Amino acid sequence: MSIIKPHDITLYGGNDTCKVILRPLSDDDLPQLYKWNSDPEVLYWTEGDDVESYPAEVVHQIYGGISQNNPCFAVEVNGEMIGECWLQKMNLPDVKAMYEPDTDVRRIDMSIGEKAYWGKGIGRNSAAA
Repeated sequence: MSIIKPHDITLYGGNDTCKVILRPLSDDDLPQLYKWNSDPEVLYWTEGDDVESYPAEVVHQIYGGISQNNPCFAVEVNGEMIGECWLQKMNLPDVKAMYEPDTDVRRIDMSIGEKAYWGKGIGRNSAAA
């Protein structure tokens, strides 16, 4: 049985020098997720300064839980997995109020785990995906 719920959505974006693909996140990506979720510097930017590391069981809980109701993606740049993201159902009342009640409004939660890609505008280029 899979930890991460599969889906079949792939999104494409980027520019001439930075090809960004958001492909379905899968259990095959768990080694990368373990790496990033055990790095205090990466976690500082995603969780705050009170989390040093997450063990594998917690990583399973996080991504297994999130993927049940939200499509989860691996962020690839020029063929290399550099991060992860998901399309979370909007939970901000002010934003939800701008749309009809039955509209599926989402926001993207993204983390770039590969530090060599920090500050390179990848999140901005992914918005075009």
